[in-house]
Amino acid sequence: MTRSGSILLAMGLLSFNLSLSGCGEKTANGQTLPPPPSVEGKAVSFEIQMETFRKLGFALNSSIDESVVDDLRRDKSIVERPYAILYMELGRTIQKEPWTPLTDRCWDFDTEAIEDHGAYVEIVRNLERITRGEIKFEKLKDFVDVEGGKAWVSFSVRGKNYKWDLKVDNDWVDEGFFTKIGQLTRELKTKGRFTAFDTGGQNFVIGYETPEQRDVVVKATGLKIEWLN
Repeated sequence: MTRSGSILLAMGLLSFNLSLSGCGEKTANGQTLPPPPSVEGKAVSFEIQMETFRKLGFALNSSIDESVVDDLRRDKSIVERPYAILYMELGRTIQKEPWTPLTDRCWDFDTEAIEDHGAYVEIVRNLERITRGEIKFEKLKDFVDVEGGKAWVSFSVRGKNYKWDLKVDNDWVDEGFFTKIGQLTRELKTKGRFTAFDTGGQNFVIGYETPEQRDVVVKATGLKIEWLN
């Protein structure tokens, strides 16, 4: 099992059986989506995938220029692994300063990312970003001492202060952090919830969707996007 796979299991993600039948799924704004891929591994053109994500609301950030899209278009793996590779790419940043995220709908997170102070601050800021305004973290601080085996993150949300002690395992993220994040959304009774997509590597894609939005994304793409529970 991959590192990200074990983290997803440790977080207690709910299993979800995808239904790949039917077509003509509509988004919340009434746009009709193409049917999902009916055969695993079936090629789907880059243009169809991008249009599907666009209709689902995965808008590219304003500073993303056409050269970034052209680079993605040349990636044959996007066509060969429909929606999965492109979903990962949409969660990444451009490969030059100022490292702008392609979208604010998802975030491709590498679980081997805890090296020093600021690592958990960066994680929380990215989680805040993909909530698209529903959750605001204030007074955000962290402490990471890998050699000393100590880490914590603290913040304030809606006037309530939190401080979470975290496990240290070299530079791997503490999977319990994401369990706490999932619990936080339930405590706050947010409309959206964090989701996770296992890539099969040491990274996984984190999203933030309402139950209705997630269902539409799953049906349109065939991706096994589960709740971060």
